[in-house]
Amino acid sequence: MKIAFFDTKEYDKQHFDVANSKFKFDLTYFEPRLNESTVLLAKGFDVVCPFVNATINEKVIEKLKEYGVKLIALRSAGFNHVDIKAAKKAGIPVVRVPAYSPHAVAEAAFALLLTLIRKLQHAYVRTREFNFSLSGLVGFDLYGKTIGIIGTGKIGRCAIDIAKGFGMKVLAFDPYPANIDGVEFVSFETLIREADVISLHCPLTQDNYHLINKESISKMKK
Repeated sequence: MKIAFFDTKEYDKQHFDVANSKFKFDLTYFEPRLNESTVLLAKGFDVVCPFVNATINEKVIEKLKEYGVKLIALRSAGFNHVDIKAAKKAGIPVVRVPAYSPHAVAEAAFALLLTLIRKLQHAYVRTREFNFSLSGLVGFDLYGKTIGIIGTGKIGRCAIDIAKGFGMKVLAFDPYPANIDGVEFVSFETLIREADVISLHCPLTQDNYHLINKESISKMKK
């Protein structure tokens, strides 16, 4: 089986080569992303394996079918960059990574949050320039603050656990509210109005496209 990987880096090659050692598939790595301009590279392959920044629209899928591609294997959990209807019409199955480590994603979100509220990125740049002034670097505590979690799937629940560890009050919004200890489910309007910090943990869909926009931002705490 011949597999074309798109949008690859050196670490992709390293790990997929190791994983392929027991399967012996014929792997080819391409640096460009899969889109209308690069789809020609897929000619002669059974499978294409793109990443999140690919543009797999109807035109790309038509070409994949023409070139004999039998499977689109995404290296991502999200699939909003694929025209699923066109793929189904073309008879090309689309598979994805069902979940990354939810703990790793939630922890990364809090790492970024701490960087922002403690202005660590600015302190880092100053330190590199031998500037040790603390002026303008005062942040705020998470303890006692209210966090709004949008999306309470696996990752959202991990984020909730971390927030509780910081002593935060947790508000949550989800189309399908669950019974989670210590969490108050509220409307989206209430969440954006009352939360000091908002963390999104939901897949991109047509229903939540531009959920955070000029109007919703205007209702948030200043």
